[in-house]
Amino acid sequence: MILHKVEKLLGLLPFDALSMLAGKLLGDADLAIQEKRRPRFRFSHTISDKEWCFYCYEKLNKHIKLSPPKYRKVIDSRTRNGFTEQYYVQSATSEVIDLLKDIWYPHQKKVVPFHLLTHVFTPLCLAWWYQDDGHLKIENGQVKKVIIATNAFSTDENKKLIKLIEQRYNLKFSLDKQNRLTLYDKPQIFYFIRLIKPYVHKSMNRKIQLPIINKETSAKRTTIYLPVSIPIQQPTKDIHTLLNRLPMLNAKLHEPNIYHSLFTTYFQKLRMNKATYRAYQIRLTSEQIHWLHECQNATGFTISQIVHLCAIHHM
Repeated sequence: MILHKVEKLLGLLPFDALSMLAGKLLGDADLAIQEKRRPRFRFSHTISDKEWCFYCYEKLNKHIKLSPPKYRKVIDSRTRNGFTEQYYVQSATSEVIDLLKDIWYPHQKKVVPFHLLTHVFTPLCLAWWYQDDGHLKIENGQVKKVIIATNAFSTDENKKLIKLIEQRYNLKFSLDKQNRLTLYDKPQIFYFIRLIKPYVHKSMNRKIQLPIINKETSAKRTTIYLPVSIPIQQPTKDIHTLLNRLPMLNAKLHEPNIYHSLFTTYFQKLRMNKATYRAYQIRLTSEQIHWLHECQNATGFTISQIVHLCAIHHM
């Protein structure tokens, strides 16, 4: 029965519209459901996120009839002022909203409809969800984690969401103690941000603002860790030869399609196992450091991982 409704919904709206609606319903949107009345799609945002609210309205209003965002003051004794200010949007009734109700609220309570997400869990969907419920945590100029507030969903649903994200995007989220989806691995965080960035509204740039690696480029000595499987006979000469590939690698890392392909193909191979790695003391030139920083800013990889990538990726 649900599969039939999903198929019907897929035929009523463009793919992008369904992706945005799914992202919104995974996030802050819900359906107003009252007895003997048809459901309505709705969402609200604090006054500080006014631009995002209006943007969502403008995008979705092309596909479902929405009332323009309305300002309202909500009494809330938990806040310093005793109230919050927000903008509120609600839809008219329609066949599309009826289907959304049957799919997302089959028993009057929101569930995660994986039969639908199989079709519409696109980077656009992921981006809208993240802009509603996501957070990029940075401490002392270092990326710590990405958090998506999924505590309203069941643990089982969240585990299925984690599996879906990994299958679709090779990103390994985990559940924290608050039942939220959390991503800790730095290169995966960079990949996630670059995946959703084309669909992030300018008012939400704070959620994708990655710190820039120190631009200091004076020559220095450093330790490079490479797997023993990479033949290094003369460390300085051999590693400098690998580093000659940095400008070309950097160009590829800034091409979205090539970067996504490189991440998918090589990410697991770049995970360090100290038992199978050897350390090399190398003096880097200022130019090499410059290109290493450029590659780090694109990927979140360590210097050793970038050198490793130079060694295993055929330019």
